Amino acid sequence: MIREKVIIKRIQSYDVQAIQNFTAEAIKKLGIKSKPRAFIKPNLVMATRYAEHAYTHTDVLKGVFRALDNHGIIQKTLFEDCGLFVPLRYAYRASGYNKLCKQENVDFLNLSEAIFDSFLKVDKASVHGRLPIPSTLTQDALRVFVPKLKVHSQTDITGAVKLNIGIIKRSIRLHRHHHDLGKKIADSLAAFPPDLVITDAINVGINGVGCPDAVNLGVMIASRNAVASDAVGAWLLGYNPEEIEHLTLASHRGLGPVKLSEVEIINPDNIQPVSSEVFREKEISKIHTNFSYFEGRVHEGKRCKGGCIGFIGESLHYLNRYNKWRRGENLNFFANALFGLIGQLPSQERQRKAGIVVGDYKGEIPEDLRSNLIFVGDCTKAGNYKPRVHLKGCPVYMARMVFRFAMDARAMNPFIDVVEGLPFIRAFIEEKVMKLYNIVTHHLRRKR
Repeated sequence: MIREKVIIKRIQSYDVQAIQNFTAEAIKKLGIKSKPRAFIKPNLVMATRYAEHAYTHTDVLKGVFRALDNHGIIQKTLFEDCGLFVPLRYAYRASGYNKLCKQENVDFLNLSEAIFDSFLKVDKASVHGRLPIPSTLTQDALRVFVPKLKVHSQTDITGAVKLNIGIIKRSIRLHRHHHDLGKKIADSLAAFPPDLVITDAINVGINGVGCPDAVNLGVMIASRNAVASDAVGAWLLGYNPEEIEHLTLASHRGLGPVKLSEVEIINPDNIQPVSSEVFREKEISKIHTNFSYFEGRVHEGKRCKGGCIGFIGESLHYLNRYNKWRRGENLNFFANALFGLIGQLPSQERQRKAGIVVGDYKGEIPEDLRSNLIFVGDCTKAGNYKPRVHLKGCPVYMARMVFRFAMDARAMNPFIDVVEGLPFIRAFIEEKVMKLYNIVTHHLRRKR
């Protein structure tokens, strides 16, 4: 049996030349054939000033771009769509990707504005029998995934396999995004597998993928296969890859090996896994001191970690990170004055405790929380207890959770941040205008 190769290399910092050399070496060792064009998929979830570890580092992309240039790639296209409710133009600018693409002569395909005028058939589909996609991405090209390795509240880890969920059109992105998330991820990988994976595992994100803290792992990973690459990434973080649902589901679909015995690990630096406790997510009840968490039975016992439950964890991490950042941030007089006017200075916080309930909860809730309960999800109820607010949805958008949790706990709210506000609004308007323009011009071309 021919085993998939995964190359791991010790690279402690974001050194463009070292990353370029690693990518070039990986292309050679993995036998990657050149094509005139390459489609490059990074991980761009969020890019606020407090989320500098949420996305594939610009120096990693720069090194990959230059290695592809030297490999004979003539035209390079970076493509992405970030999280729901986040205008991609906003994250594209704030991350520095816009400047990088101009400097390196790389085209950018904004999936949040693009016309999905073609389809990809999904073999052995579980959720999506076919996926809409811009016809540009159906052209023959080298598919290069450049994920950021992170710990994830919904899927344990996120790397090359989960990266591909970003190709799913926004209107169907949350369809069965609950206990079926692993199946969705496997469907997206089956529809659009990579030819080359280069993983940024130099600084690994932990405590929320949207604005994580960073732990230096000092590693780059390369492979032809997304499942094999992530299996090795999970192993390095102290996980058993065979216990990670979306990797196992993808492997069972024939999309790559999840068992390390079926992977040829090329490890010249003898890199070993870290302690199993370093990269473990906290239990939801222990993430934020002002929130108590109560979980009942959901989806007839199918725990929807990929839906509301996971989003609650991500939301609480987001509030923690934002609070920590703001308390250590030095702002100019004008920004401080604006924050003060809307009651969003650290000195103005008067936080109170709140309870979060998900599912059919049948236990007791402490008396001091009963007046400030937040129910999350369509299936949530808790006997005779009444919530302050019931956020409906299956799942509930993370942005709604963050906004409401901050409001009811009287915490600083990242969604009314005066520093990020104007760039966010500008990008939101531009995105809507360009989406409409693309729809109109697309229909006009079709009529000719």
